[in-house]
Amino acid sequence: MYEILPYSVEKESRWDHFVMDESVNGTFLQTRKFLNYHPEGRFVDASFFVEKSGIIVAVVPGCNVDGKFISHQGSTFGGPIISKDFYSGAKILEIIETIDQYLAKKFKETRLKPTAAIFATAPTDLLDYTLEHKGYSRHTELSCWTPLCKETDPFENCKRECRHNFRLSEKLNLTYGEVPDSEMETFYKCLELSKARHNTKPVHSLAELRDLKERFPEEILFRGIWQGGTYLSGMMIFAFEQAKAFHFQYLAPDDSRRETNATTALFVNAMREAAQKGFEKFSWGISTEDGGDYLNENLYRFKETFGALPCVNARYEKTF
Repeated sequence: MYEILPYSVEKESRWDHFVMDESVNGTFLQTRKFLNYHPEGRFVDASFFVEKSGIIVAVVPGCNVDGKFISHQGSTFGGPIISKDFYSGAKILEIIETIDQYLAKKFKETRLKPTAAIFATAPTDLLDYTLEHKGYSRHTELSCWTPLCKETDPFENCKRECRHNFRLSEKLNLTYGEVPDSEMETFYKCLELSKARHNTKPVHSLAELRDLKERFPEEILFRGIWQGGTYLSGMMIFAFEQAKAFHFQYLAPDDSRRETNATTALFVNAMREAAQKGFEKFSWGISTEDGGDYLNENLYRFKETFGALPCVNARYEKTF
């Protein structure tokens, strides 16, 4: 009934059209246009299509890592990405059974990381249920998001601490806007220092961020806060138009200027921009570490001051 076809370069446009126009949970993060910013050879690509009578019903971006199938390491989320026309109880069971049988023949283990529910255009509960029903163990990380409405200033839903800090920043006449190309290096240096304080490094190089900015000028945004032309803080945002969600990806503050409360001003202004553009969600990303085992309570509490509500990112694992 169903056929598995490995991904190959000549199928790039077909893959991307399906992800962006025909699926319930595809985003630009699963397109080859996005994944191809990675240099050739960085990953062992093991992505594949699932088709029925020549019609794509699902795509699964992934890598072969020591004989394990892992949702594509070049993206925050992998798959499976499911067709709108095949997202029903009976059909999803058949699709996941087909995927499961294929993976069992080719790999010793698998780890799937589907698109989080807040970035999908339909509830993901059916996919979640089906994966668990097929014997995949579910592991979650705690994320959160702030509801937005064009008619309501997001600032009104912020808590007292946030509102106090934002009002202090307003007295400094800070300005908010796009980070220009001329300041991307400053942005990146602040990002590196911020990550180093937590013993990590940015996933992307400066050259890769410039490449992504050029590839996705509408979907990948860089916003900053300045005082009298001096950079204070910046962020990288993923704009998921189909799901009406802004997702905060990177924060790059000048920590020597914390007294300005620039980061608070940056987040409030980014939420305002999202709301005015008709977006309905501001995603804050995970507040957990070690695969979800440890909750950074201070980080999560900070996000809650901006009116954030809980949600989870799930991954599914199975040993064959």
